[in-house]
Amino acid sequence: MKRLVLIALVFLGACSTPKTSDKNLLTVSILPQKYFVEKIAGDLVEVQVLVPPGASPSTYSLLPSQMKDLSRSLAWLRIGKIGFEDAWHEKIEQGNPHLKVVDTSADADWIADEIEQHGDHVHAHGVDPHIWMSPAEARKIAALTHKALVSLFPDEASSFKQNYELFLTEIDLLDEQLLSQFDGLKSRKFLIFHPALTYLARDYDLEQISLELEGKEPSAKYMSQLVKHARDVGIRVVFIQKEFDQENARQLADELQGEVVQLDPLNENWEQELRNIADKLVDASK
Repeated sequence: MKRLVLIALVFLGACSTPKTSDKNLLTVSILPQKYFVEKIAGDLVEVQVLVPPGASPSTYSLLPSQMKDLSRSLAWLRIGKIGFEDAWHEKIEQGNPHLKVVDTSADADWIADEIEQHGDHVHAHGVDPHIWMSPAEARKIAALTHKALVSLFPDEASSFKQNYELFLTEIDLLDEQLLSQFDGLKSRKFLIFHPALTYLARDYDLEQISLELEGKEPSAKYMSQLVKHARDVGIRVVFIQKEFDQENARQLADELQGEVVQLDPLNENWEQELRNIADKLVDASK
């Protein structure tokens, strides 16, 4: 009897386990993109993410196994101008000539140190890559993701359209709630180690102050200036992403008699993390 029960359980488990071998494999660069793809495509596709949790998109290097998996992928949806993509995109494309590559940042309104117009195209220098941290920019990423999915799976266009429009409605609701949440903040300035919230700050009239200066850790002189400015404006919270060493952030927080608060802009649950970040920014302003 026990043997029959065990066989039945094994059979049921096999039936209830989703099959992945026959799914269509797509590749994205960072975890929030997985959220965008699955919001539109549902469970039609299997999504592999190149930059794993806890790794930095600025410096990550691909593993040989990931290069192998890329050869099985129908398409690679890029996020834009992160250091990882700049360093690896040529190798990825040359090693996988049949891989469809889609730049989901093509319509982004970039924040850059310098913009140069050359005829019919634009060159941006010192570009901030964190466009996914903005609901307004996320709409554009979603639009290009939707377009790519329809191109890859035209028979699913109707389903994709329905999911895409629902996703846009969710983004609009999030935007409205963030606008309301940030309205009337006591202080619109916040201190963060790595400037990952530049686009969020632009969207909601916040002022981001970064410990990093041009991608480098702060000097003693700059730290001293930050301490003075933070004290003058009443900042006591130092935000930092979980993939970074917290030592400098803790030193600054100690100087301010404040605290270090961790953020996760690379969280797979994009919407929930934006809400978490908004809550923490509001709390820090009190």
